[in-house]
Amino acid sequence: MSTSEPKASRAKVHLAAPDRLIWLVVGAIVLWGVWAFGSELVLNLRLNHEVQTLRDGNAQLAASNEQTKKELAIGGSPGAMEEAARKSGFARPGEQVYVIVKPSDSAAAAVVGSASPAAAPSARQSVSKQDGGGVIGRIENWWRSLWH
Repeated sequence: MSTSEPKASRAKVHLAAPDRLIWLVVGAIVLWGVWAFGSELVLNLRLNHEVQTLRDGNAQLAASNEQTKKELAIGGSPGAMEEAARKSGFARPGEQVYVIVKPSDSAAAAVVGSASPAAAPSARQSVSKQDGGGVIGRIENWWRSLWH
């Protein structure tokens, strides 16, 4: 049975062949599965990170709430109310209030100089020499002597 027609070459690939079509469908399904799994994995990682961030924020807020509750409990105490009133300048009836202030350097020098009455002029002279002396130094000394 020899015919003059040549046999079909097996080298030709037919994409529409049933076995090739099955492999293409299987490959597409596998690619789709890998893509879906990967996207779900990335989404899961992102959500886990967000959950951890929110948990850390909740822990910080809980600590802040506890601190605020402690401050409110302390702030509502009679001692704290009295301290706040005294800082605002209030005093009890008949109470004598003393305000303690830190002395400035010039006041400290004047106090040291006025410890003995004979030393007062020399202290004033040293202050005027430090200020440059002259009219401005004398005016400053006069001004300081009014208030000390």
